[in-house]
Amino acid sequence: MFNKLSIRAERRQIEETFGALFQFPDIYRPRKIINGLEESTVPIITSDKQETIATSIWGLLPKKFQGDWAVFQKHVNTLTIPAASLESQPWYAQTSETDRCLLLVTGFYTTFIADGELLFFHMTKESGEPFCLAGISNELEDGFLTSSLITAKANKTFEEINNTSNQMPILIPRHQQKDWLDHTIGIDGIETEEATYTLTAEPIGNDFFYDSDSDANFSVLEREDFLPLSLHDLLYNNSINLSN
Repeated sequence: MFNKLSIRAERRQIEETFGALFQFPDIYRPRKIINGLEESTVPIITSDKQETIATSIWGLLPKKFQGDWAVFQKHVNTLTIPAASLESQPWYAQTSETDRCLLLVTGFYTTFIADGELLFFHMTKESGEPFCLAGISNELEDGFLTSSLITAKANKTFEEINNTSNQMPILIPRHQQKDWLDHTIGIDGIETEEATYTLTAEPIGNDFFYDSDSDANFSVLEREDFLPLSLHDLLYNNSINLSN
């Protein structure tokens, strides 16, 4: 499961990248960490309002749910939803109450266990520009939007920087974003690997998660200890050495 995202880009850059405007521009602020384990929001673009960037609560809720978000997520965690489960038509599958969306981010965090130690990576573009993840969303009866990111089976490249689950977020290339929102392609039609190879794995220290308001740089590791490498390099050069 992936429970932390980042959205570090400025509002103007996000709007220019996706050709859409924030519905409530004054409440947007960049964040190093969007912590899904707390009630957090993430910017999204929905199928029915593709020229608007809305603010969504991360963690899908049933349309008529009137209880506490934290209580629901404790028992039915919907921060991420495996794509395969959508085929079984559970309550959060494609219905009149849920629809496709794009979650707008500048990165997400992964975890790798090696020799009894936890290694953390921030998966982002070297340029820092925003990109989007496949998701579904719905609108509650009180008007709030909630959303979940969809995951798919991890490829061998992705397993180099995440071995705590067999899933990975679905990155949607820019030229397929409209197709996803318009329901003209399915999960199998998304060029996932091509999009994934554009990301860089930035190693970060565990204490970063406890200092999310700091303006300090990401990593407490020395650069020469663990250089950020693109997933393309990982695949073809097998460059990451986890034995040190």
